[in-house]
Amino acid sequence: MIKVSIIIPIYKVDEKFLRKCIESSINQTLKDIEIILVDDGSPDNCGKICDEYAEKDNRIVVIHQENKGLCGARNTGVRQAKGEFITFVDGDDWIESKMCETLYNYATIYENVDVITSAVIRDYGNKSYNNTYSKFEDKKLYQNDECKYWQKEILNHNANISGVYAKLINRELLINNNIFHNESLKQGAEGLEFNLRLFGKTKKIFFTKEYFYHYMYNPDSISASHNEKNHLLVLKCFETMKQEILEMDNKDELLEMFYVRVIYAVITTAISGYFAPNNPESYKVKKQKYKKYLTSPLVQESIKKVNLKNLDLERKIILMLIKLKLFRIINLLAVMRNKQKKSKMEKN
Repeated sequence: MIKVSIIIPIYKVDEKFLRKCIESSINQTLKDIEIILVDDGSPDNCGKICDEYAEKDNRIVVIHQENKGLCGARNTGVRQAKGEFITFVDGDDWIESKMCETLYNYATIYENVDVITSAVIRDYGNKSYNNTYSKFEDKKLYQNDECKYWQKEILNHNANISGVYAKLINRELLINNNIFHNESLKQGAEGLEFNLRLFGKTKKIFFTKEYFYHYMYNPDSISASHNEKNHLLVLKCFETMKQEILEMDNKDELLEMFYVRVIYAVITTAISGYFAPNNPESYKVKKQKYKKYLTSPLVQESIKKVNLKNLDLERKIILMLIKLKLFRIINLLAVMRNKQKKSKMEKN
């Protein structure tokens, strides 16, 4: 019996990161696993590297497909999977050797557990940071209505649970409830939207503060740099999520946290996106494009409806600057933030 299916979507992943990712999966202490490598039409050597590992380990399944995007690649893996549980690992991240065994063992303690989730460690150069959310109880089984709390916290940026990784998910729960990634969303906040639906169906969630998943910070990644197409995809994800929330019984408390999450994205899009120093456009063009971004009905609605008590002081100040259209100051803050990130990476 295959206990865990590890699904790894792959597209233009640096070879050293890809090899570390695959090898960390191969070296799991739990041996009853399968490793599904989805080569999503990568134009480089990623496909050949996948085939190379498949020749060495018969637990590896390689799927070569035309590019469908991150959501499409993950869905391909889920449809192929035969494990009792599935776990998603991004191609430039890696997992500790005991991840599958430890999380699966927790699953065997409780009957019909839907999701087993753990903390995430973020790797910046040679240093790692474990920023586990303090409000979650260690080694606790959350059941029934308690799962609604988790669904709300999916929208909490500080909770660090919005990613699809660092989780074992019951495969039958996904299949029986038709919970797949929305392929029209491509990339952006696609994991957040997926988890919102997933946690709306869960009845039992087990959480441990142990960390096994290493999220590799890449300053050149789409999410960490200016990419106008991705900014708009993020908004599309949020628009989809709003419509889904309006159909849910707990829509009022979800909407309150939802508007906060949108504002986080609006601020990040300014500081790390349009006004980021790595955006080569002139200040004038940056300002014009960001002002156009702000005209989105969802952005305007969120600015009006966000509960300011749910924002920290720094974000309250930046939101005020946005409302007052003081984009010169926002541009300066973006430059300062970029210097801080570079300094952090250099120290590490």
